[in-house]
Amino acid sequence: MNDRLAATLTLTCGGTAHTIQGGNVRAFSLRLTPWGAEGTVEFVLQDDQTRGGQYTDGVLADFQKPDLAEVSLSVSAVRSDAQKDPTIPAIATRGLVVERSVTEKIHDKGFTERPVLYRRYRVRFVDAARALWRQHHPTLLTVDQSFQDVLDANKGDKITLSYDWDTLSAAVPMVFFHLPRAAGASFYDLVTWYVSHKAGVLTFDHTAGTYKLSKTKDASGTAAVLPREDVVDLTWEIAEPVRYAPRVLNVSAASPKLSAITNQDAATGIYDDVVICSDVAQEGDDRVTAETARARAPATRLTLSFARFPAVPVSPGSLVTASTSGGFPSSIRTTPGDLRVLDLSMSARALDQGPEADYGDTATGFEIELGLLLEDQDDPFVSLPPFAPPKFPGYLEGKCVSAVGEDTDVTYEITANETTSVDEYKVEIPSFESKQIKAPYMSAQATGTFYLPVYKNERVRLACFFDRAEIVRVLDHRPGARVPQDGQGQHLLFGKSDKSNTSMLHDYQSDKPVLRVLRTNESDTVLLRLEEGKMTLKVEETEGGGS
Repeated sequence: MNDRLAATLTLTCGGTAHTIQGGNVRAFSLRLTPWGAEGTVEFVLQDDQTRGGQYTDGVLADFQKPDLAEVSLSVSAVRSDAQKDPTIPAIATRGLVVERSVTEKIHDKGFTERPVLYRRYRVRFVDAARALWRQHHPTLLTVDQSFQDVLDANKGDKITLSYDWDTLSAAVPMVFFHLPRAAGASFYDLVTWYVSHKAGVLTFDHTAGTYKLSKTKDASGTAAVLPREDVVDLTWEIAEPVRYAPRVLNVSAASPKLSAITNQDAATGIYDDVVICSDVAQEGDDRVTAETARARAPATRLTLSFARFPAVPVSPGSLVTASTSGGFPSSIRTTPGDLRVLDLSMSARALDQGPEADYGDTATGFEIELGLLLEDQDDPFVSLPPFAPPKFPGYLEGKCVSAVGEDTDVTYEITANETTSVDEYKVEIPSFESKQIKAPYMSAQATGTFYLPVYKNERVRLACFFDRAEIVRVLDHRPGARVPQDGQGQHLLFGKSDKSNTSMLHDYQSDKPVLRVLRTNESDTVLLRLEEGKMTLKVEETEGGGS
């Protein structure tokens, strides 16, 4: 279609906001979705004052600066019947520049110095979160904070977030993520993964350039009637329901459970299992709740292409009616009601690509392609951007914490979690400001036959997931446990200190095996020694007591 469009373009670069007249815009493309925006825009600027002309290019110097550049663009139709309806809404969005170029058109006739005739600028932009968070690859550990706190600390000053989701504001024992660039996931992927995992909603306000994280989709609004004459054709996309029944399987040996979730469209015997391993029954119940709330397939959708630029709001989130009252057929639609704009795709190219046509005016003529994807107003299915799931676990080192005994004692402390009753260690993480996190008490070495709790200040390696950690191995020996290599010995050292312990040592002396068990309590010792042809049992008090 061809139509005359008024464009409002503001390009902020080098710390200065430059207003570009709509008549200077020569091409643009937009893809607007519920979660963000991407687009390109091209415009021309004349620069002829050195040749006695009236135009100066005030953008070039700032355009070349490395400062973060921003774009605000809105377009609306210019109709001959605008006096009857002067409030034709604009399609508006904004974002950050991720690519930029400028082409100089050289005047090649009559001038020996070949001056610039005009410059054609091109920028590509995306919404701020996609532009910045995809370059954000932090590693973070928080304790007793909410994920909302994490978002606020990492969002940066160009991104505005609001929240309507209790899950986000609830404090949790820990949040951990590591997003190395080589692993392929960014902070943008992490946030999208979290929203998907928790069955939430991410929306972008294209006019304000702000984001919102919500528990459910907003179904409010008033629908505008879309005139049938504005539309070239429409296609109902009849969604195919998922044919599996979701199930949540907790494989913990302590509390195994299989929870089936009803799907009336499922084929018999076809399942999609979500597997977790947790001794806490509530964690399994929470996952069942999230999976039950998750809509796994969209309802029927409608695609529209246009004969002329629409005179009703069509940005994502807008409501329109395509009912028979608007002149649309109802024979292929099975769910009557209003429709919400889900996706807008638009490309436009000025009918005259030269620099003079409508230069300095607010509008110019364009050849336009415009398409919409609409969904039922009450469709619970949530559309999210594609994302790479973050990799878990990541590994940290820590030192176990124990308040039992003196500071110098080699003790251990195991406490029951007040909420879950699971026995836990406390582990201090030196690389994160010595924060203390909790890890389940379990055998970290050898087998369950040995009861060898991890002791105070013992270095351990933790496998860290998003909201939990596990000790997977110990990394050092306690003082006094290591024996000289010459004796090829093996040593078990029990007890709280070098003055209160029991040592069991097997080594080789004169190439003969020797077993020694030594109990020490201050000056009192008991020794059992087994060697070639000899057994020694010795009880001794080395100071002031005799033997």
